[in-house]
Amino acid sequence: MNMRAGSPERGRSGQIAASSRGERGESLAAQRMGVIRIVIVSTGEDPLGGPPPMSVETTAGLARLGDPVELLRAEVAEEVRDLAADPSVDLVLFDRLETAEMLAAIPGDGPPSVVVIDGDSEAEALDAFRAGASDCVHFGPEYEHVLPVVLLEQIQRWRNERQRQLSEDRIRWLEDLYAAIVSEMPAGLVVIDRDGLIVAENPEFGRLFPSRSALAGEASEFLAARLPAELSLAFERAERTESERGSHFLELVRVDDPEAASRAYELRHRRLPDAERVLLVISDVTESEWLSERLEALRRDTRDIIENINSALIVVDLGGRISFANPAADLILGGRDGDLVGRQVEDWFAPAGEDVSPIEACLESGVRSRGAETFLQRGDGQWIPVGISCSPRLDASGRSQGVVAVFQDLSEIKELELQVRQTEKMASIGQLAAGVAHEVNNPMGFIHANLHQMSEYLGDLEKYFEATQSLQRAAIEGDLEVVRTAAEDVAAIAREIDLDFVRSDFEKALLESGEGAERIRHIVKDLRDFSRPDLPVRTPADVNQAIDSTANIVYTMMKHRVELEKDYHALPEIEAYPMQLKQVFMNLLVNAHQAIEARGESEPGVIRIETDVVGEEIVIRISDTGIGISERDRARIFEPFFTTKPLGAGTGLGLSTSFNIIERHGGRIVVESEVGRGTLFEIWLPTSPPEAGGSPSVLDPTET
Repeated sequence: MNMRAGSPERGRSGQIAASSRGERGESLAAQRMGVIRIVIVSTGEDPLGGPPPMSVETTAGLARLGDPVELLRAEVAEEVRDLAADPSVDLVLFDRLETAEMLAAIPGDGPPSVVVIDGDSEAEALDAFRAGASDCVHFGPEYEHVLPVVLLEQIQRWRNERQRQLSEDRIRWLEDLYAAIVSEMPAGLVVIDRDGLIVAENPEFGRLFPSRSALAGEASEFLAARLPAELSLAFERAERTESERGSHFLELVRVDDPEAASRAYELRHRRLPDAERVLLVISDVTESEWLSERLEALRRDTRDIIENINSALIVVDLGGRISFANPAADLILGGRDGDLVGRQVEDWFAPAGEDVSPIEACLESGVRSRGAETFLQRGDGQWIPVGISCSPRLDASGRSQGVVAVFQDLSEIKELELQVRQTEKMASIGQLAAGVAHEVNNPMGFIHANLHQMSEYLGDLEKYFEATQSLQRAAIEGDLEVVRTAAEDVAAIAREIDLDFVRSDFEKALLESGEGAERIRHIVKDLRDFSRPDLPVRTPADVNQAIDSTANIVYTMMKHRVELEKDYHALPEIEAYPMQLKQVFMNLLVNAHQAIEARGESEPGVIRIETDVVGEEIVIRISDTGIGISERDRARIFEPFFTTKPLGAGTGLGLSTSFNIIERHGGRIVVESEVGRGTLFEIWLPTSPPEAGGSPSVLDPTET
């Protein structure tokens, strides 16, 4: 129980005396603490009918706290409860206490309370402490001087406790966030020490390569005991490569299992900054590889079928009526026993974005089409994509008698294209996993360092608080010499720990930790946005936001080797498939990064992103200072499965997929390149969506 001595006289003024402001050290301390909010509860009555006034001595004592003080008045328990629930309130001061109900109104997690005690009644002080008071001040001769010291001590202790709780909550939140990111990575992550022992692994790695040891979870295991032989050999190659060249390692590894299906893995190797440990990222890309091989086979089959009479074949006369249909055509168009003959071909075929369908174009002007794509409506009413070849049907004199059309249902191929696109997108995230983990680890590192430093500062502040408590006890005893000695001790400790610097640096460390947490939040948001599938319809898209969020993700893998320059102009929103556009930007940025890496130079390269509006089009320019593309390769870069990368480093579908996506948006891609100087890709997109032809119910299957 802390009792403070003072004078029994009591005044009737509710104003703080301006002449006492800034006269004592407690005023300076209050200014350093920022605005102090104190709830004042006074007893008695005001003859004028206003709120109960504070005593003159209490007013004078509060004045010693200085200018940054805000006083809030409360008269009843409900007002005390409401004000104490405000987190910005630092303290509740009872200028005499009539009932314990007023103290009980302060929430259990609310601010501290100080009670001014009349006379020297120990019983009154004991009742106040039992009711929940944090401290009591005796209304005696030194009351005006003791009151601000007690208030500042309670406020400082309250603020320190709140700050400590906030720091602990932030640490727990960051630890949970980091654990969630690592555990949800769609790739196996494992950290190995210099002896080959597994130091840490995420759940995906445990799923891909379960522990073979009976002591799993009780002792460390060697990586070689968990991996198939092919991956162990690849890890050894990665160790040698990074040791000799100092570059990160990537390899596609096929694992043959005589008792199960073969699997394909992508292995990435990165030595951590301490040089004693290695991070391995292993992704199961079996499905992606299978889909790529399957897509290539289906494209080949489709081409053969279109050229073969066993495909759906119809003969159309000059009037647009079907004169012949084979069984395959009956199956697609919903005919039976030749009942398609005599029906108009326009009953099934629609232009779907073209002025006329390929069949109509061939009838009207003899235009041949080979492998064109259009839509037809099956007998069940469903619109499907078809690959179609049309040729005029000529008589002996060379005059047109109609059209021969051979077509093939492309629904399965389009579905596979969607799967490959989504699989490639997730594979891209797997490629970026190590970079994202490293990018998250950086802010985590300085957050932990800041928290350690703040813990040391709290230790220094504890010395200062002990000295102030000694000063408080000396003030209570009333010995002026002891008070002077205690005050000198407080000042000496303040100089010893450099109190101003500790407070300033403590606040700076908190701000830096908050910025680090915000950086982690942005990384996770960009990664989540990139992984999200497109909606089945066009939506308003912000192209600047789409390319910037994609660049933020890619930059995690090329930091320190690439300087990223951005020059965005204001762009109108366009109707588009934003996730597909992000995939295009991802492909071009990753290619630019790889072109810069291929130079083999120590100086970082430059990737520049520009956006602008030219007429009725938006243009996006992505340029790099990489090795460039030869004229011979430049003519083939948009062909499916064409790649200049080593085996396992690329599927050859990135630029082909990008070309198709931009074409689907009614735009175009232009490329300029010079070997040894770099490459520029320009993407042109119309500000208005292309007009849709044919039936309004026609949907592009790639949109679903």
